[in-house]
Amino acid sequence: MSSIFVRPRNRSHQLLRTAKRSTEGRQPSLVVVGVGTAGARRTLMFLQRMSELSEIGRVQSAVFYDCNETTVNYVQSYLRKLLGRSKHGTGVQILFPTYIPLPNGFMRDPRLFEEYEGPLERDTDNIVAQIISQSERAGQSPEAIIEFMGFAGHSVLGGRLYRKLRAAFPATVILPILMLPEDHVSEEWARRYIWEQFEDLLEGSECLLTAQSASHFGEDDLRLATGLAGVEVADFDEDGRTGSPLAAACQRLSTASGGWLGMATVKRKMQLMRKFEWLRVPPWWRQYAAVGEEEELPTAVGYAIWSTLDPPAQMAQGMNDLHHVPQEVVVSLPVHPDALEPLANSAGEILDRSNLFGQFPNMDIAFNTARFVEGSTNEPYMHITRVYPVQGELAPVIDILHPNSAPERRSARVAHETGFGSYYHPEAFHMDGLIAPQDSPDEEWTQHVRYI
Repeated sequence: MSSIFVRPRNRSHQLLRTAKRSTEGRQPSLVVVGVGTAGARRTLMFLQRMSELSEIGRVQSAVFYDCNETTVNYVQSYLRKLLGRSKHGTGVQILFPTYIPLPNGFMRDPRLFEEYEGPLERDTDNIVAQIISQSERAGQSPEAIIEFMGFAGHSVLGGRLYRKLRAAFPATVILPILMLPEDHVSEEWARRYIWEQFEDLLEGSECLLTAQSASHFGEDDLRLATGLAGVEVADFDEDGRTGSPLAAACQRLSTASGGWLGMATVKRKMQLMRKFEWLRVPPWWRQYAAVGEEEELPTAVGYAIWSTLDPPAQMAQGMNDLHHVPQEVVVSLPVHPDALEPLANSAGEILDRSNLFGQFPNMDIAFNTARFVEGSTNEPYMHITRVYPVQGELAPVIDILHPNSAPERRSARVAHETGFGSYYHPEAFHMDGLIAPQDSPDEEWTQHVRYI
């Protein structure tokens, strides 16, 4: 897998600097956890994308924690097909819950698990122990743990699993990915119970926020999986380290984050003349599209990168990002590695003339060779992913916790309203968005609020 890293920051006389890094012999460095049915679906999508890149061998363990027999049966059937045709996926440890108290799971009730709390705790302890054993067999602790979470029946269990993983791997970058609810039932549970639990269970974590789409959830899950896989195979380091690029990106972005991370993705069809047909079994990326017109593709790449700033590209609407904060952009293209560096330099020149680097001086751009499957078509597509830190109030969060708040209050940046662990609780505010006075100790909300 070849990639080019473009770091426009701190340039002197060079327009761009590029760096290449070999990925041969890289040790598995990832653990992926899917909580609930939606989390399991997203984990499957991520494993599929990593398989398409012939990089699924980077995954030590994949956990599908959904106490639902239907989900478990579906995942097992899907994985037999996915990993059975991928020679790179034979070393991945796949884990499921062994204790399923209800055949249909907990549905959408996040408190139903309390009736079976003891056996569920022992089961998650066993899952964490198996993850530890697999990391010892691999010869290293995971550098990044991705946990797909939501606000439904398994939400609190997912938060507890996060705490156990944090205790087991204190030096590992753990990225909870939260799918914010948009339906009335899930929003009510989040408002009255789940958010308060996450305040404690996910305290201090950097969470990547995405939205819930009732009509396009499959497409949204694929966008997310494509973005995460693209970042993981990108080379953002110039010193040749062989660690997880996703972990390195999260560590860099966390310095400017208020507790939240955002993602924007763009997919564009590539109008290229093809010399080869795509392989129908992994690794698909061994055959590529041939670059057509000399200026057409770099210009299209430049437009696509600019498009990640548009609201439709955001995985969660209403999230603000600032120009001066560090941002990571990954450009995944189905082109031959020999054509990647000239293309990256041409695209960099176009972006420099458009003043992108002037407006975003801390933006890094990585180009990599990747070909993702897009349904039944063999048409080549480029995929652009931008990951950025978020500061201040978030409109999607305000909509959940303060549905009747004034819209003009949503743009204010208030320090104590960012990130889990800040005790951002709905009863802690008047309807005008101001902090409630501290001279009412008998109020019920005071037990959930801490003042910074």
